[in-house]
Amino acid sequence: MRQLILAALLATAGMPAFAATAKAPAKQAVQLEVKVRDLSPLFLDFYKVASAPVVQTPAAPATPAADGKQAAVPAAPAVPVESEDDRRWRLFKKIYNVSAHEDDAATRAALETAWPRYAAALPQITAGFDGIAAEPAEAINALSAQYFLDKPFSVRWITYVGAFEGRVWSQETDGIINVNLPLEVDAKTRALPLHRILSKVMQDKNAHFGSQPRNLAELLISEGVQAHVLRSTVPGHTVETYLNLSAEQLAQASSNRKATISTIITKLGDDSAATMGSYAGEQQAQTRYVGWLLVDYLVKKQKARYADLIRQKPADLAKASTKALAVINAGK
Repeated sequence: MRQLILAALLATAGMPAFAATAKAPAKQAVQLEVKVRDLSPLFLDFYKVASAPVVQTPAAPATPAADGKQAAVPAAPAVPVESEDDRRWRLFKKIYNVSAHEDDAATRAALETAWPRYAAALPQITAGFDGIAAEPAEAINALSAQYFLDKPFSVRWITYVGAFEGRVWSQETDGIINVNLPLEVDAKTRALPLHRILSKVMQDKNAHFGSQPRNLAELLISEGVQAHVLRSTVPGHTVETYLNLSAEQLAQASSNRKATISTIITKLGDDSAATMGSYAGEQQAQTRYVGWLLVDYLVKKQKARYADLIRQKPADLAKASTKALAVINAGK
């Protein structure tokens, strides 16, 4: 396993009026410990064995008796051969057994669909992590410029070969954020999910509310900042894509805009489990849409920065958000 150490430089501009109560990040380098685990050699071992032709053991003919002194040996049937699909699946489980899916049935179905496509993707798979090393490094640099990192953290890139789903996911183990990156897809397919994962990680590590917003205002800011940071670092996508919503969800949230904002304004300081659970759950589309509008207003009209917004005191953020949403709802 290789280990790299990267440094992300923090921004040093003065704090805008909106963020006067926020603590400015120090002018220093924050250490990011970056490790690598490349699973492509395991996949290539599996692919080589699974692609090799299968030699069937032929049937053995019967041996006649010799001069009546030796009994005849009956014919031996051919050894049954696994189907190609069964053999491939057995080898997959034995040699590789890495999947973006949660169960064997979905993994096997995805493998069969993807199998004919692997040949064309072999050059990039063979290149392994080295072939995509610039991508996560560039993502860290772009996102750290938005979040002003002031706390060190560790990340491990795990490069794997999926079934062309392009899924990027993460889990934290022993304080290390493991980010799984698919090698069989192109850089464009990886970009948005990679930035989305890293954006969430960086916000969780550096926001004053961590991974758990303390009131509805912080929840709105959390969702809005992540979406706007994505638009800044991976431009060219639709608003619903940045918000991780369907077009229908966004359209419905937009159609109920005034009523939704009017209700939310009355609850911005609410930290109850019921309110937080509702707006992070069944009303999540409304939360993300209103968060998008709120952050857009605060950045454009009040010159706030994303890094400042996630470092406010909860009461101050609720007060500022109340005023901003009232203006937004009035159509000004």
